[in-house]
Amino acid sequence: MILCMVMVGSNHINIAFAEQIFVKDDNLNVELVVEGLNSPTSMAFLGSNDILVLEKQGKVQRIIGSDILADLALDVTNKVNSSYERGLIGIAIRSDEQVEDDVQGDTDMKNIYLYYTENVTNKEDPIDGCFPNECQTIGSLENRLYKYQFEDGKLVNPTLMISIPLRDTSDFIHVGGIITIGPDNDIYLSAGDGKTCGYYEECRMIIAKGGPLDSQTANIKDGVSASGKGGILHFGDIDGKVVYPKGILGENYPLNLYYAYGIRNSFGIDFDPISGLLWDTENGPAFGDEINLVEPGFNSGWTVFQGIWPITNDSLLANDPPPGTDKGFFISNENLSGDDGLVYDFNGKGKYSEPEFTWNHTVGVTAIKFFNSEKYGPDYENDLFVGSFNGGFIYHFDLTEDRKELLLQGALQDKVANNGKELSEVALARGFGGITDLEVGPDGNLYIVSVTEGKIWRLVALDKD
Repeated sequence: MILCMVMVGSNHINIAFAEQIFVKDDNLNVELVVEGLNSPTSMAFLGSNDILVLEKQGKVQRIIGSDILADLALDVTNKVNSSYERGLIGIAIRSDEQVEDDVQGDTDMKNIYLYYTENVTNKEDPIDGCFPNECQTIGSLENRLYKYQFEDGKLVNPTLMISIPLRDTSDFIHVGGIITIGPDNDIYLSAGDGKTCGYYEECRMIIAKGGPLDSQTANIKDGVSASGKGGILHFGDIDGKVVYPKGILGENYPLNLYYAYGIRNSFGIDFDPISGLLWDTENGPAFGDEINLVEPGFNSGWTVFQGIWPITNDSLLANDPPPGTDKGFFISNENLSGDDGLVYDFNGKGKYSEPEFTWNHTVGVTAIKFFNSEKYGPDYENDLFVGSFNGGFIYHFDLTEDRKELLLQGALQDKVANNGKELSEVALARGFGGITDLEVGPDGNLYIVSVTEGKIWRLVALDKD
């Protein structure tokens, strides 16, 4: 079976090929939970064997056991714009509101957050802090975060929490949209930069024309002020109202929402259950996918750095890659500290840091999840799982004792995966199609969502008895 899907992290349409699932660890096996979903993007647990799953076009399905319920939990297909990477993308449930036991009836009256690109026909829903000079004049699309109540099996009473206005008709591509809840019980939201570009000259052309990348949050010192894109946003929620934290980079809205910036596009954010630190994944253009430790004020470097490479001159592109290297850029000896004036640091409040891991060529890195479970034994407990769109890989990483770096061996000690052979050291499983979400269920197992296959699987430990 061949399925078409926009390749995450690239600039063109890719054909994703379904293949046989393979798990490297003989003690683990894959079970199909459900199939027949239409482009599922993200999922969240209401309770044991009780899942809400988002379909890109705008439907929220509820799955009990392995059955898709006939009645939708929500249908906003008339509001959602699902072209390219847009659509109904992110879901989260606050930890203080999440179900503590297995009783299905106890899932009522829970608050659930959804993120999607909305076809906006009027401005009857203004929110505090929205750009006065753009919210009234922008076109027909906005990226929005809503809070719903879960009542009698339905998502009801939507409250608009955050709206990210789009500056022009090209500003509709990198959406991000992944939501997670931090140890502080606040909301963290990934927001893409809004526009794809591959190389230095192409990006600078967009910037010169005042396009979406012309922003200080994309490391353009003289660019426009923050607009809510190209970073990780952080805010609280009290009684349906956004609570703005003390700004890390600045006090003005929406700059005060930024926890991190300089991010091209992220489809994965998660907190380490041991250290409480945030990690993310980031898509490169045709090289430089990343895994990052995201501390407050983190600058990922885009549009100046991608991966470990300074994107300041197209001549750095490896037209003839070194033997054993796929595609990407030569490893450079240039100063990568960000102290050379290439990045914008918001008067010293932001700090550029190199990625903890990068791919020399894009794999379409997506979901990231810390496995806070004992289900697979000590070799996996609290380790990091990362999914990819291309090939449907699940990568497994150990962390160092201080939990601030990945524990890498052999050829990966330089933090760069140059080819598939090097990646095999950390590849746990493959063949899931385009992975868009990884979640740890109440049963302690890892659940895998594939947007191309329309399926959810779980990884289980084999009974040794």
